[in-house]
Amino acid sequence: MKFSDGLKMALSDLSRRKGRTFLTALAVAVGTMLIVTLVSLGTSGEKLIVDKAQNSSSLKMVQVNSMKYFDADNADSSDLDMNEMFKKIDDKVINKFQAISGVHETLAVLSTNVNNININNKINLKDTKISGLFQNASIFTSESTESLRKDNKNNNLKPIIAGRNLNSSDKSSVIIGKKYLSAMGIKDYKSVIGKDIIITESKTENPNITITPLKITGKIVGVISDKFEDEQPPVVTSIDMVNKLKSYYSLQDDYINSQGYDGVALYANNIGDMDHISSAVKNIGYYYFTYAHEISSIQNAFNIMNVILAVLGLIVLFVAAVGIVNTMIMVIYERTKSIGIMKSVGANRGNIHMIFIFQSALIGLLGGIMGFLFSLININIIQFALKMYLESKKIKEVVNFTMPSWLIIGTIGFSILISILAGLYPAIKASKMDPVKALNS
Repeated sequence: MKFSDGLKMALSDLSRRKGRTFLTALAVAVGTMLIVTLVSLGTSGEKLIVDKAQNSSSLKMVQVNSMKYFDADNADSSDLDMNEMFKKIDDKVINKFQAISGVHETLAVLSTNVNNININNKINLKDTKISGLFQNASIFTSESTESLRKDNKNNNLKPIIAGRNLNSSDKSSVIIGKKYLSAMGIKDYKSVIGKDIIITESKTENPNITITPLKITGKIVGVISDKFEDEQPPVVTSIDMVNKLKSYYSLQDDYINSQGYDGVALYANNIGDMDHISSAVKNIGYYYFTYAHEISSIQNAFNIMNVILAVLGLIVLFVAAVGIVNTMIMVIYERTKSIGIMKSVGANRGNIHMIFIFQSALIGLLGGIMGFLFSLININIIQFALKMYLESKKIKEVVNFTMPSWLIIGTIGFSILISILAGLYPAIKASKMDPVKALNS
């Protein structure tokens, strides 16, 4: 029997019982739909997060904390004594970090919060984060600047839109965010350049201790673009001013000399330098983390989730396989005489076997295609609903769900394979049938 003849006979048998064939294929379609839909959502979510991270300047950053190194993957952080784990980051340590090959930018930050900012008698009484950097370095790294220019599709975007940035000789200079000024009621941001800013600190880390408030007067030398303000503190000043504020809050004479910087961000020349920089920081004895490691963890989590989602669909497919076995056995009983006639005119076991295997495979193919179409409808509905929800929340993020071609081909192929395996028993049963008994049934 030719391949084409076996296929025609299989199609003819299935077409006689269209309703039963459709329902059997529908069970396969449900399993296929679950696999394709759920795994597509998982892979699309993973791609969205990873793409966002890869476009971020943080991907080439090693964040060093003022802690002794410990293996975070194998140690229980709840058992650690944070006082014993503290390790000061001072100027000497920063110089060591800067000397690591592959590091091209180093940002050592000291930050504090104050709740009284006065500019031209306009006062902000909300908590405001104020930061200073080692040697008054620019808080705007080349990576973050390039990333924001790319996101805003404007290569001319500048961090400072009025005045200038801080320089190493500044002692009381301040740069401040445009949006922060607007919240204070100052709409003409250019008008503050050269004006005094009075920063008052009245609280200490011990709420039971009250001392005379500390007032520091600085001079505004620059305004931060609102495009950059979300990425940075609203107020940046010299390390000397921040040290005075932090020393007052912590009830110390010279905070930076006794406690050092809050942390250091090391920016690599390229991704390939990350492992070397991380190892060097570990050898110096400081705890660090990288977003590249976090991305790897996220991908692993998504892989596990995708497997779990796929298993749910596989369970439905195996249930559908039972339906295929039942359908094919019913076909055998209905076609007992036909099988006897075919064997009496020369059809061998392989020929009979082929016909029923073809029928099973066709049911799997039909179910796989139906499942793909159902998945396509599901994905479009989910994407439309998510788009409406994001727009209602005034979120401009665009989320595109995609179905990888490997997933579609693999799932349809697997549904065919499951159907063929389900059809093996009925096919063998039919091929072993005695033609005399079959004709007399």
